[in-house]
Amino acid sequence: MAMVSLKLSPIFPGPHCMPAKKNPSLQKVLLPVNVRHEGKIRAKRGLRHLADKTTAPIVESALQERSESAVELKNSSQTSVKSLPSSFASRYADSEPRKGADVIVEALEREGVEHVFAYPGGASMEIHQALTRSKIIKNVLCRHEQGEVFAAEGYARSTGKVAVCIATSGPGATNLVSGLADALLDSIPLVAITGQVPRRMIGTDAFQETPIVEVTRSITKHNYLIMDVDDIPRVIREAFYLAASGRPGPVLVDIPKDVQQQMTVPDWNKAIKLHSYIERLPKVPQISQLEQILRFVFNSSKPVLYVGGGCLNASQELKEFVDHTGIPVASTLMGLGSFPSSHEKSLGMLGMHGTVYANYAVDKADLLLAFGVRFDDRVTGKLESFASRASIVHIDIDPAEIGKNKQPHISLCADMPVALQGLNYLMKNRDERPDFRAWIDELEEQKIKWPLTYQNFEEAIPPQHAIQLLYELTHGNAIITTGVGQHQMWSAQWFKYDRPRQWLTSGGLGAMGFGLPAAVGAAVGNPGVTVVDIDGDGSFMMNVQELATIKVENLPVKIMILNNQHLGMVVQWEDRFYKANRAHTYLGDPSQECEVFPDFLKMAESCNIPAARVADKAHIRDAIATMLETPGPYLLDVIVPHQEHVLPMIPAGGSFKEIITEGDGRTSY
Repeated sequence: MAMVSLKLSPIFPGPHCMPAKKNPSLQKVLLPVNVRHEGKIRAKRGLRHLADKTTAPIVESALQERSESAVELKNSSQTSVKSLPSSFASRYADSEPRKGADVIVEALEREGVEHVFAYPGGASMEIHQALTRSKIIKNVLCRHEQGEVFAAEGYARSTGKVAVCIATSGPGATNLVSGLADALLDSIPLVAITGQVPRRMIGTDAFQETPIVEVTRSITKHNYLIMDVDDIPRVIREAFYLAASGRPGPVLVDIPKDVQQQMTVPDWNKAIKLHSYIERLPKVPQISQLEQILRFVFNSSKPVLYVGGGCLNASQELKEFVDHTGIPVASTLMGLGSFPSSHEKSLGMLGMHGTVYANYAVDKADLLLAFGVRFDDRVTGKLESFASRASIVHIDIDPAEIGKNKQPHISLCADMPVALQGLNYLMKNRDERPDFRAWIDELEEQKIKWPLTYQNFEEAIPPQHAIQLLYELTHGNAIITTGVGQHQMWSAQWFKYDRPRQWLTSGGLGAMGFGLPAAVGAAVGNPGVTVVDIDGDGSFMMNVQELATIKVENLPVKIMILNNQHLGMVVQWEDRFYKANRAHTYLGDPSQECEVFPDFLKMAESCNIPAARVADKAHIRDAIATMLETPGPYLLDVIVPHQEHVLPMIPAGGSFKEIITEGDGRTSY
């Protein structure tokens, strides 16, 4: 992390920090692009810069440098890349021609890439040939392109680094689509490189031709089609910078096969062209804005911190802020781990399947500090009822999110680590501290009154119990990945996440099949760390082929399947809202309902992965312990009742008053 000095400007409010509805220049755009409001933006900035500025004392630990690349503004029309240290040893002499594919690979090496997730094909085989000549980059060969992009996400989510996946043209490229959409919604830094048919064949409906730039335009942060081999160094550098800076996201680079084959001498110092984009990155917060936020804090009696994925890079600053203020913390699904779940001020997860006391706190709060969140519908339910008693302070790095769903009373467009550093600095220089003891006592009463619970039924294994035991046996020291469904929500509720980047799940898109390949990426990026995929039988089947990847790569991934033979979350909704009418949600064999189908143990055996099945509560602890103690990969098939419901539950579009706290599939509604 780069340590630099910050200057906090005294002006408030600045135009770049106003809600998006009131500032049309902040609408989300694909960058770099010329915006019609450019003149208005410059005029506003000019007025802001004419104001007198005072410099605050230095606040340490500024913007986290999210990319390996160092970028400096060269002049008003372009941005140039600083030269890399001379210690980088190219395989080629400076003036030696090489293929475009070799330029691609060296460009990745210069970005610090050590692993890629790539599946070869006709339009990308030149890149794979070049990868075999690299002594730095190792390819992890997943067995499906969707598997590779989810694995790349797992790598990026768990390490914070930009991940790279590579696919061929046509179906290979389109198989990346779900992963790119997932990365965009969850703000994951990812560079996807796709092969394309030769330039002369583009637009002719050639074999395995798909206009992947057009297909992915709305689900990537930006994308490129490289038509000139000399653009490769600049475009790869830009792609990494775009993926990692501002609000992170996926960038796609499409490269025709003949460009990969063309010989060239690369210019590694070629200027990148992101001036317009860099101008729009959030500015350093202003003192008066931060002081205004603290005035709201000191004037409140029932404040709540509502934190999301935008706080994952600010966990230390967030904890310090809570230590200064004593404000309780409710986390979104994406924000789990940004604040320790075991901390006394933690309220756990809020939203549709959040704790009663987290949702109670937001409902009764008179101040909602929304940090790094986007007021997602699964959190807010009925927008008019969400935090209806509270003044709202919204801080987010993406101006398009401010005022999009819920209008704040104070908004600040800023990077969360920097904003929290500024707030903490101001708190350190205050003699007084807010007193919220009465509010904390009220919430403690709610914790006692409405704890997370589950029922026991004879020897059946409650899925919540299995996750509880996993937490106990790992002491919380594990990276958890999940698919999507009931098991995902139980994993969010019953495993305590005390550090960022140990909880990896598909939040915004809700992509089934995410858990297993994401565990592959997490294991690659975190050698020596326990990685457990808590999966459902439905989600697991969607990328089951990655068992082969886990075995061949010898990755010590533990797989705990909560197997109820159903699409559990859909079944829960059927029970609650459709009179338990089963509409294609049974995943077993209807002709043999007493048998477990399919047999995941045989699938694991086919890949030489040890596996076991447990169906009774008396043996679940020993079974999980064996899974964790066995070297290398292991699959544990845990048979659980399909009647279990994820509770609490606020129905979609509902409010806190409608929260459901009891019942399951054994009851008629």
